[in-house]
Amino acid sequence: MTLIEVMFAVVILSGVMLALSQFGQEFTKATRNSANLGIASDLATARLEVIRAFPAYDSLEIVFSGTETDANADPSLVGFENFTRTTAFRSTITVVGSDTVAHYKTVTVTVTSPLLRAAVAKSVDIASRQ
Repeated sequence: MTLIEVMFAVVILSGVMLALSQFGQEFTKATRNSANLGIASDLATARLEVIRAFPAYDSLEIVFSGTETDANADPSLVGFENFTRTTAFRSTITVVGSDTVAHYKTVTVTVTSPLLRAAVAKSVDIASRQ
C-alpha cells in the first residue's frame, strides 16, 4: 500500500465517522423528543381522566380551566417541572326538534415544554349527565 492509498483510506474513514457522528446526534435528539412527547401525552391524558371523573358537570370550567405548572396541579406535575398544562373548554348546545336540547363540552388539554418541538393537545367531549 502506498502513502496515497493510506491517505485516501483515512479521508474516507473520516467522512464515514463524521456522518455516523451526525446520525448519532440526530438519533439521540429524536429519541429524547419521543420520550418527552410520551410524557406530555400522559400528562394530558391524566388531566382529561380527572375531568371526566368529576361529578359536577356544570362547574367543570370553574374548577379546571387555566394553566398549571406546579405541584398543586390535579394530577400533580411533581417531577415534570419543565411542562406546562393548559385546560380549555368549549360548550356546545344543539337544539334537536322542538323541545330537546343536546348539551356537551369539548375539553382540550394542551401540554407545552421547552423540551418539545411542538405542543401536545388532546381533546374529549363530555356530555351533560342528566
